[in-house]
Amino acid sequence: MGRNFYNDDDELIINKPGTIDPITAKLQQEESIHGGDNATIIDGMVIRTTPILEKYSNQLRQFAITKFNILEAELATQKSATLNEWHSLQTGFNRLVKEPVLPNAIYILTAGLTGSILARNRNLALRFVTPLVFGGVATSAFMPRTFDNLVREYDEFEVAHVPELYNQRQELIRTLRQWRVDAESQRVKFNDSVIEQVHELRKKWKEVWD
Repeated sequence: MGRNFYNDDDELIINKPGTIDPITAKLQQEESIHGGDNATIIDGMVIRTTPILEKYSNQLRQFAITKFNILEAELATQKSATLNEWHSLQTGFNRLVKEPVLPNAIYILTAGLTGSILARNRNLALRFVTPLVFGGVATSAFMPRTFDNLVREYDEFEVAHVPELYNQRQELIRTLRQWRVDAESQRVKFNDSVIEQVHELRKKWKEVWD
């Protein structure tokens, strides 16, 4: 009669003591003798270890885990710092720029390049200042609110870091404004004087012809 592979043959299988049943005290003593001081019985199985190898492998594992944790924390910190910087840049940009960037930025760049071309044969200082002046004028024309925000931001930076330069610049601005007022006053006086002289001249010619 052939063997039936589907029959229950558990009674024919003899398990090693300690695999499914708790190990006996006698067998544990015998296995401990074979294993020596470096043997440990876990769930009926004798685990033999090498103390030196185990020591250094544990140290290496702890070192790798520590370095990995440090690297992970550093990467998380750098990621958070990068996100914060990007958010800060976005906030600052949205606070300053109030008009559409395009096509206004193209006009401003064109003005700056025009100033650079006009001053290409001049001295270094003029070649540096001219594009800035042209670009500033173009910004005030095409993006006036952004220009006002930039001026205010620069004033705050100057007051916080170089207050002496800020005071000198404000004094220069006051002087230029006073010059403009004086020039306008002189222009008005000159016009009035010319009108009065023309009136007197016509009056005299009228008297002569009469």
